[in-house]
Amino acid sequence: MAQMTKLALAQSLKQLMAERTLDKITVKEIVLRCGVNRQTFYYHFRDIYDLLDWMFINEGQEFARKYPNMSTNDDGQSAVRNMCSYLQDNRRIIMNIYHSLGRELLDRYLCREMEKLLRETLQARAHSYGATEEDLQFLIGFYKHAFVGALLDWVQEGLPGQIEDIVEHFMPLLKGTFDATLKRMALAH
Repeated sequence: MAQMTKLALAQSLKQLMAERTLDKITVKEIVLRCGVNRQTFYYHFRDIYDLLDWMFINEGQEFARKYPNMSTNDDGQSAVRNMCSYLQDNRRIIMNIYHSLGRELLDRYLCREMEKLLRETLQARAHSYGATEEDLQFLIGFYKHAFVGALLDWVQEGLPGQIEDIVEHFMPLLKGTFDATLKRMALAH
């Protein structure tokens, strides 16, 4: 039952974030929309940002279900394509979070999801080249921040253009980079 209540509160928050920025939303509006009282809200969450953080964790499971098609043989374009699709599919909510105090939580969520996508792409390749887990974690950390930073710039610009055009912009930077870096990392040991 507690999970259902949390999901209802998160759904109410998502609906409100589709209408306006997070800093313009109150706990009162959230609970009215889902038919619970403020006491119930505070039983589960400290504040709206705590609810947003929980929502992002829950969204991570949904993200994995909705964007499962990862090519482990590409140079990151699947990860970028999936993240761009998520951002465009949730455009109004993402824009309203970005333009509020929830931006840090958005960044953390996107980094967490990008890390999962990159790990799926790179793990087998890293082992085949003989790169260590430490090497792999460093490479994933570097690229997740590079990708998410560039995509947050895209969000700041209002998500213009087509997803395939965004992916194509990354390609000159990425073509062969993962494999070459993993080989160099393995040789350094």
